Amino acid sequence: MDRLNIDKIAKLAHVSRSVVSRVINNHPNVSEEARQRVLEVVEKYNYRPNSVARSLATRSTYQIGVLTSRISEESLGNGYWSLLYLGIFEECIRRGYYVHLSFYSSSMAGELHQYLLNEHHLDGVICLNEEVTDFTVKKLAEKEVPIVLVGHNPNYPDICSVDVNNYDGAYKAAKHLIDLGHTEIGGIFGDQNVQETEHRMKGFRDAFDDAGFSSNEDYITVGSYTQRDGYRTMNKWLKKYSEMTALFCASDTIAMGALLALYENNISVPEQFSVVGFDGLPISRYLIPPLTTVVQPTYGKGEKAAQLLIDCINNKNKEPLHLDLDPKLLIRKSTASVTL
Repeated sequence: MDRLNIDKIAKLAHVSRSVVSRVINNHPNVSEEARQRVLEVVEKYNYRPNSVARSLATRSTYQIGVLTSRISEESLGNGYWSLLYLGIFEECIRRGYYVHLSFYSSSMAGELHQYLLNEHHLDGVICLNEEVTDFTVKKLAEKEVPIVLVGHNPNYPDICSVDVNNYDGAYKAAKHLIDLGHTEIGGIFGDQNVQETEHRMKGFRDAFDDAGFSSNEDYITVGSYTQRDGYRTMNKWLKKYSEMTALFCASDTIAMGALLALYENNISVPEQFSVVGFDGLPISRYLIPPLTTVVQPTYGKGEKAAQLLIDCINNKNKEPLHLDLDPKLLIRKSTASVTL
């Protein structure tokens, strides 16, 4: 048999097409005898590669949902998200799962709930930020759908999660600037409502404490992970803090905006001002100058999230796992010793 479809299954199992459809969708309104006849057809013809057949045989859809909020117009243009999605998608493909990517906003909560949680039978869901997590966890838990978070969330200790060691990455960035002799160092951070920002800020401050002096709290700001925020903040600080000689940006996208502001103000990097980013996006090596950055394994983070979820689906994780991946400082041309 070259292709097993609903009509052929119905004919071979001596049931109606609608019965096959109900079995495919795990609908309760079907007799156990009819269900078994349908499943026996699948087993007899051993048509495993087909996703419908696998679903029939295992009562699994082999479909995973990935939910994220539309943060800004940079959501898809930002290289971070592209790498993260690629890690998730390729690992799912390797293990025989299909992926549904959906954007969430509060205005579409009802439609998303109906589409993903009621109409689509997902084997599991990966949540990419807190807004999505808060929306989905309770609903999915009610349906006993496995969940994995990208980014640790202390409110959900019983859900598997994966992240980079944000504290260590920010500490390494600040220490690098301090070791170069900089003391007047700014820090631009992203969303204050997520744990990663808290950890990056702590790592940044602790590097100063370990060096024997405190960070200047006036030089620390929290906004968003956007080029616009880096550009606006750097322009404001150049007018306000002429003594500042270096900057840590909690993302490469923030650093891009800051570099543009420095360029427009005729401040040479790294001769007059040093900049460190965070993420290690591929584009960071092509900036002028190439950006010193804390490289986090973004692709690996997506890959690990998919691995964790599929293992949860297959009941391989007996306890919730919270994985931290190691960041690395990559020194390029955007940092140099302070000029006195």
